[in-house]
Amino acid sequence: MSLKNRINEDLKTAMKAKDKDRVSVLRMVLSEMKYAAAQVNVHQELSDEEVLKVISSYHKRLTKSLDDYPEGDQRAQIKHEISLVEGYLPKKASESEVIAAIEKVLAGIQGNSEKNFGSLMKAVMDVLGSAADGRIVSKLLKDKIGG
Repeated sequence: MSLKNRINEDLKTAMKAKDKDRVSVLRMVLSEMKYAAAQVNVHQELSDEEVLKVISSYHKRLTKSLDDYPEGDQRAQIKHEISLVEGYLPKKASESEVIAAIEKVLAGIQGNSEKNFGSLMKAVMDVLGSAADGRIVSKLLKDKIGG
């Protein structure tokens, strides 16, 4: 089952269960997907990878908006929305997995010819794929190379 179909099925289930919060979040995610499809190509369905990018982007926007709200009901609502959206994102790599990927990339480099941070960061992100959290990778990579 594609990710989009899973979201549609979860939306139907949430509507039957009268789970207003989940319905609202899933409708927003589907709306974001329709917008992204319109930007790319109107006649094609988004691939699971593209759907994942849309969900990840929406998750990032929710996380950034969290700082705009003081403690209270609205902030709690945003946190709840973030947790619902995270259910559709792949599991993030643990710190030990990130360190292993960094060491793998560093081991693959001969000498100091290509030890600039940008190229190393890109290589580590490529190894980890969608499981990578850029902030964690950046922090651990800087610690490892002393930058």
